[in-house]
Amino acid sequence: MSLESIADSIKLLATVAGIISIAYAGLMLITSKDAYARSQWKEVIMGVVIGICIVYLAPVISSMLSGGHYCG
Repeated sequence: MSLESIADSIKLLATVAGIISIAYAGLMLITSKDAYARSQWKEVIMGVVIGICIVYLAPVISSMLSGGHYCG
């Protein structure tokens, strides 16, 4: 198993977990009547979006900083 396939598997797992988390948080956001709970679920959605962005940008940033190629 190469590093590239491991990295792709991690990206896939993070994406699937992120989509499920966003869907659940969105459902809770829609059904919640408490203003504090709604703000908490909005923070969860924002955190998941930022986390997915980090997962996808980490290889690009690391290859730019190291001057090399990412997993290949």
